[in-house]
Amino acid sequence: MAQSDRTGRVPGVLSGYLPLIIGAVLFVGMVLVVPSEVPEGGGGSAGPAPEEGEVGVTASGFGETVELCEDRELQTESVYSPPCFTFTGDNGGETSAGVTADTVDVSYRYLADGHLLATLGALAGIDIDEDAEDLYRTVEGLVDYFNQNFEFYGRQINLERYEAVGSSTLELSGGGRDLAQTDALTAVQNESFADVGNGLATSQVYSEILASEGVVTIGAAYMSREWFEARGPHAWSMFPDCTRVAEVNAQVGIERLLAEPAVLAGGDLQDQPRRMGIIHPNQAEYTQCADLAIGLIEDAGFEPLVQNYTIDLAATESTAASIMAQLRDNDITSVACACDPLMQRALAVLAEQQGYYPEWLIQGVGYIDIDLVGQMIAATAGSQWDRAFGGSPTAASPAWGTSEGYLAYTSVRDDQPSRTVDILYGQLYRLAIGIQMAGPDLTADNFATGMYNYPGGTGYLGSWDFSPDNHTGVIDARMVRWRSDLPSTFNGELGTYYDTGVRFTDPEDLPTQDELLASLEGS
Repeated sequence: MAQSDRTGRVPGVLSGYLPLIIGAVLFVGMVLVVPSEVPEGGGGSAGPAPEEGEVGVTASGFGETVELCEDRELQTESVYSPPCFTFTGDNGGETSAGVTADTVDVSYRYLADGHLLATLGALAGIDIDEDAEDLYRTVEGLVDYFNQNFEFYGRQINLERYEAVGSSTLELSGGGRDLAQTDALTAVQNESFADVGNGLATSQVYSEILASEGVVTIGAAYMSREWFEARGPHAWSMFPDCTRVAEVNAQVGIERLLAEPAVLAGGDLQDQPRRMGIIHPNQAEYTQCADLAIGLIEDAGFEPLVQNYTIDLAATESTAASIMAQLRDNDITSVACACDPLMQRALAVLAEQQGYYPEWLIQGVGYIDIDLVGQMIAATAGSQWDRAFGGSPTAASPAWGTSEGYLAYTSVRDDQPSRTVDILYGQLYRLAIGIQMAGPDLTADNFATGMYNYPGGTGYLGSWDFSPDNHTGVIDARMVRWRSDLPSTFNGELGTYYDTGVRFTDPEDLPTQDELLASLEGS
């Protein structure tokens, strides 16, 4: 397993025990990386995206066949709702591949091994009785909701499920590239306008092929800003781009934490000047973002210990042992693991076994900042996760049955949605915004312009604002600390990421470290 390091000391912080097959499935929607080769004839770039237009108007038809509603401002009561529009006239029929006068074809990649939440539950010792069919059923229900409540100019989203030959298990353990390409080309050959993967997230190679062939893809996880820009109007996601994550974490560290003592560390490390360790996968996209954060921190006068690793799930424990030796040899007080959940868990378990008690700095990637993954880590790592805190773009989990996504689903279906309903809702909401804001002339370019014209919204999923340099819409985050003494609103089990109740867009608005940690001690 390849590994490299840069050694130094810093008063700073940047804000495997199951079979391989289970470990690999865990990464669905987390790391989602296989080498990004595309078939001959498919380029890696889809050209530049259109420029921003006028906020609050459609990209096409406005003032002609499209007008603002006279009886209300918003299309729905949701805080994320686009403006309300009325439409009369001709929608142009076949304006793009996968679009007719009546339908917008959207492909769904049915992966039999692709239910992330059930796997996470198994790792945390929590039974979640769901499978891939529950994901698809929930996506179907949410599509029904958007078809009934949004203005699609005489069209309806037509969800086209196809049985994937690929496997998340193979793709996410470094293989399966050829099968992922086959699946992506199936969506292309079906002439889909857009693709939503399996509803949770899509792998890098799958998304790249779709975008290169002109299909709008929504769901690639934690790609860089440059990756999205290179794919023009065709690549979008509900996960923040790792460029923004790197910038925000570095700024939080520099402005609020770097010069402060490691107050949450334990043993001999407690209250020492912070000495930071940064850990990240060595895949190109993530290395690019990690190097950005490291550069900002070094420019501020600090020098972290940096460890990178190759994602090889069969060697997670041995790699973790090598990284742990470096952390301990350099007296690292604060570990920022921008890595996959199994690596984070392996490190925490080793730290507990060795009597090493650093702070764990949450980076807001890899689903490490959701309660279920926190419960998975805490279940096997003793007291380690009680010292975890940091930044998270992920919203706090609403109590089951109360969220906007849940209520949307149950407004059109009599059964219960998947526990992943809010992730699926956030993804499909982006698709619905783009179709409505594009206007009747639905093309990828108008989809993009429509996204930029969307006025934005703030609610339980955070604040959204799309622009040419932000194709995820995520613009804010919250500061969190792991609390093993409080129950999660997600599943009622002990262990939750407790926050201050306030999300921030500018790290300069954050309180001091002492004020922040005091507020995170509340109940």
